[in-house]
Amino acid sequence: MRHLKQEFDKLTFKEVIIYTLAAVAFMAGLTLLFIGLYIQPEGEIHGSVLTAFGSICVFVASLLGISFHYANELDNLKANIQERLDEITK
Repeated sequence: MRHLKQEFDKLTFKEVIIYTLAAVAFMAGLTLLFIGLYIQPEGEIHGSVLTAFGSICVFVASLLGISFHYANELDNLKANIQERLDEITK
């Protein structure tokens, strides 16, 4: 548990907002699916509910994926620049 707290403390405010928004959106989508089971006709999820859930899942994936992708690209760029600077100074 201590490890999770240390990792959480490393997050920036922007990352906390992104993760929170992703979790809230995903939970809203799941809630929408379960509510769809109990609305007439009972036991059948309407296509519009499934489409909305799919859209929510794509939104959550884009929030998480874009953030991780560009953070990784920035780290790679910094490493490349540092390597070239080290080559030049030697």
